[in-house]
Amino acid sequence: MPTIATSTPEAFEAFRQAFESQGLRAALAELLAHTDYRFLGLWRFQDGRAAAAIHVDREDPDSLRTAEVPDTATYCSFVREQQRPFATADAGADARLADHPARDTVRSYCGVPIMTSEGEVLGTLCHYDLVPRDFDQINLELMLMVSSFIARDGRMPGYPEAL
Repeated sequence: MPTIATSTPEAFEAFRQAFESQGLRAALAELLAHTDYRFLGLWRFQDGRAAAAIHVDREDPDSLRTAEVPDTATYCSFVREQQRPFATADAGADARLADHPARDTVRSYCGVPIMTSEGEVLGTLCHYDLVPRDFDQINLELMLMVSSFIARDGRMPGYPEAL
């Protein structure tokens, strides 16, 4: 398990070093290690569908992909539409999500947009879990720094091919 940095600049530097030496998936695993969330993903949208271009599962490190779902079945759609972070500690108790199709499965979520400098949303960077989690543990400033880093220079992977 990676050593956890204590400050945002240290944590970002650890992310950047993992990216340079081992690639984006390893760098995202480094970011996930700063929380107790199970999953971290880079989600993309295409033709009314959504899928993780990169998926990191703390409990199953060999799991590389997620199933493709309708984009409205993800909390990432809120991030995309509002072009800002969205979080819920417990979807089951969150009135905003009373009718959301993922409410009973994805119980906790914290996501930020990955945007170009022109304001185009390329996708989302998000922590999520099947159980309620305290999203206050997430360093939102760090997530925004990482999302900006990913948005630059073609670092954002394309939409994944169907499983």
